[in-house]
Amino acid sequence: MTFEEGLMIFFVILGIYFSVVFVLKKKGLMDKYNLSLWGPAIMWRTEKGKKLIDHIAQQKRFWRGYANAGIVVCFILMVLMLFLLISALPIVLEQEETIVSSNPQLIIGLPGLNPVIPLWYGILGFIVALIVHEFSHGILSRVGGIKVKSLGLLYFIVPIGAFCEPDEKALQKTSNKKRMRVFAAGPMSNVVTAFICIGLISVLMYTAVQPAAEGVGVYSTVQGLPADDAGLQPGMIVTSIHNTSISSIEDFQQVMKTTAANQTVELSYVSGKESYTEYIQLADKYQIAYQAMLDQYGTVNTSLLTDFVGKGYLGASVTTQFKQDLQILQNPFAGFPLGFLYYMSIPLLGLLDGYSPLIAPFSDYFVTVDILPAPVFWGIVNVLYWVFWINFMLATFNVLPMVPLDGGYMFRDVIDSVLKKIKGSLPDEKREKIIRHVSLVVSLLILAVILLPILLPHIRGLF
Repeated sequence: MTFEEGLMIFFVILGIYFSVVFVLKKKGLMDKYNLSLWGPAIMWRTEKGKKLIDHIAQQKRFWRGYANAGIVVCFILMVLMLFLLISALPIVLEQEETIVSSNPQLIIGLPGLNPVIPLWYGILGFIVALIVHEFSHGILSRVGGIKVKSLGLLYFIVPIGAFCEPDEKALQKTSNKKRMRVFAAGPMSNVVTAFICIGLISVLMYTAVQPAAEGVGVYSTVQGLPADDAGLQPGMIVTSIHNTSISSIEDFQQVMKTTAANQTVELSYVSGKESYTEYIQLADKYQIAYQAMLDQYGTVNTSLLTDFVGKGYLGASVTTQFKQDLQILQNPFAGFPLGFLYYMSIPLLGLLDGYSPLIAPFSDYFVTVDILPAPVFWGIVNVLYWVFWINFMLATFNVLPMVPLDGGYMFRDVIDSVLKKIKGSLPDEKREKIIRHVSLVVSLLILAVILLPILLPHIRGLF
């Protein structure tokens, strides 16, 4: 789908959405079902959940300490996120096209719209993240003596968020520290939830996982070539070729160099917990490479193919990445920060390369203990991973210092505190004006940096 086609579909859906909103408002159904407009979005308010929040908020000392820690965590994440955004700018400016410009849906963190987020796992993760986030805001509001007016959901075409609505006047009148506790509680709880999920995945689930065999994994096969004809598929593990054990890509390449075109070799592989041995007639590597070069370039430089003359060819690409994946999934913080960044990037790898160690066929590289059936085991792993991923992404996005995000309101309170210390005699009206202008400028700059990877290639195309 091109950018223009995607944009056209979006505007059609937008038109349908606004037509539904118009009908609801015209027929008086908005007031009947506690619906109201918040900009272009629909807010649904409810009183349910308030008593539970009051009950949880009774442990005030604990929640104050929790929120104070949250303020520190939020500002650390805010600095890291700003550093990442600014560091990425030179890369974005140099590239003719970016991943986001060719897949603009990536910027929308909603399951069903974002291509890296699976629908049902994503919906579950999103629900957990929103409940945790908004309930935390409500709890710290009550700890600070601020009334919670209502809770609810926010819709814009699809559900885009949940909210806890504290008494706005009371929130504005309270101290900066109490207000910052309220704003920090949401992202902090998302971070805590994310790390609980990491612990469950690493300690509870992946201690029961090991590679199906020592060897190299089949990453892909070429249709009509020997590996495909023999039934090799992604997720299987090749353990030996021509009576030589294979434990690395180097072993695989070295063995294949000793084979001849059209030679029949013995190949052993593992699929799940079963081992197999097949006799396969290899193809001619020179002929395969010659035809591939001709198809791609329309001409052949035979001097580049001299090492292929007379050599055998299996027709499969192999990998040992699953071994590294297992180590990272068992401990994402080994080799921090690269291990953790890879752990976070697994969904993006699935989009770019079609590879993810969490789903079939690539999860077939691993075997698990027989406590749970494999589909149930991997289903639980994926639920935990996506609850982690969405909670962590929601937290890191929410701490950005741009209104209406939590980080934006915390940033405003920091500016307010600084101005009170250095300009204590400044009138409230003037101080609020400075805060508003600084906050607006920072918010617009961050928004521009976020949208730049999408818009820049198209802007360049106009000139």
